[in-house]
Amino acid sequence: MKFQSNKHFIAWGLLSLTSSAAYSLPTDLSQPINIEADKAAFDQKEGTANYSGNVVVIQGSIRIEAQSLTINTNPETGEFESLAAKGTPSLFTQQLNEAGDQMKATGNTLNYNVANGQLEIHKNGYLQRGEDEISADFIHYLLNNGTFNAENRGSGRVNMTLQPVQSEQAN
Repeated sequence: MKFQSNKHFIAWGLLSLTSSAAYSLPTDLSQPINIEADKAAFDQKEGTANYSGNVVVIQGSIRIEAQSLTINTNPETGEFESLAAKGTPSLFTQQLNEAGDQMKATGNTLNYNVANGQLEIHKNGYLQRGEDEISADFIHYLLNNGTFNAENRGSGRVNMTLQPVQSEQAN
């Protein structure tokens, strides 16, 4: 593992698997989206949907929990483009591979861009991938290749716990 740091910024490559496709289940984004909430409003012309009150979203192995959620779709094609979840905290989880490894993210605001495979975690950010953990004011996680940037955008510091890579010992 490599990491690079300066006073307020850390970039770190998470666990490396055999290919970038191994960072999520390939079928997740082709699954239907199930959304539950206390209230819902949809503007088909604009391609936006707003949900509030105990929002739960499930798509394949992806699960999102929040107090409010805005989903943007392409008005012409209906394709899911992005979402913004808000809550204290909001939660995003996803199974990373067939072995069952999980990724978990929490923060006061989660912005998920499907097209780019990017998750932004704002305020009280926390990201766990396997046993590795990071907490920071802001985390920008690239789901497709398992890398992220984290920074202090207020008070506090970036905190990481990295597990050593286990290597096979020759007998």
